[in-house]
Amino acid sequence: MYADNIDEFAKIGARKVSTILRSPLGFLIGAGMAGAYIGFGDILMFSVGSHVDPAYVHLIMGGVFACGMTIVICAGSELFTGTAMYMPFALLRGETGIGGMVLVWVVCWIGNLIGTVVLAAILHAAGGGVLLTDGSAVFFKVVEAKMSTPGLPLLAKGLLCNWLVCLAVWMAGRTNNDAAKLGLIFWPIFAFVACGFEHCVANMFVFALALMAEHPAEITLAGAIHNEVFVTLGNLIGGAIFMSLGYWLQEGGIGHSSTARMRAFAGNVLRH
Repeated sequence: MYADNIDEFAKIGARKVSTILRSPLGFLIGAGMAGAYIGFGDILMFSVGSHVDPAYVHLIMGGVFACGMTIVICAGSELFTGTAMYMPFALLRGETGIGGMVLVWVVCWIGNLIGTVVLAAILHAAGGGVLLTDGSAVFFKVVEAKMSTPGLPLLAKGLLCNWLVCLAVWMAGRTNNDAAKLGLIFWPIFAFVACGFEHCVANMFVFALALMAEHPAEITLAGAIHNEVFVTLGNLIGGAIFMSLGYWLQEGGIGHSSTARMRAFAGNVLRH
């Protein structure tokens, strides 16, 4: 039922490894673009959500943040949270090894970080927009809460977030209809933001901008690192275990050669 989709995502993962080996700078630039695109989603989310009635703030913020993921998928770029699903598929299908998987994760994470920091620096130079002016109270309150949350809740929120993010990628990959893709991307992203789950790349941008600005004493580099460590791990678990491994096991947990043998065996049984 899902074999074709798994094969396609596995091939995408394998291509990412070959792209890094062939053109590491090019891949890093693509990852930087993805970080910036997610950062644009953050900017829009805080810009329209900072002055919304508290009863509707989660609804509004969740509804508009989906623009960032839509740009990532439709424009094309290298987002770390998506590779949390692609690369295990590639590993399970024998398209790459553990080294290739980890290489993509590390380079993509670094590239995303560079992109978010560059965008944060540009926005800071532009005056900070709503985030650092009339909406700064809300912005800094959110950043403080992220940095002060204990590790286990951050891990769980990161897992839940990337389960939904990878569902958006998975569902968008199951259709060739561009209009359908927009709706399929929107709902899981809306859900993770409105529910308050944690996305490591989105957090990179808000932490970078907050640290560049005149911020409360509770906002620290150590707090940012604390959040990123647990959220990144949770994002990896959500994509690798709850998506890649889950769908792979639904297909029988088998590779290409085993699949061919099983189909041949089933065909012989049916004929007799």
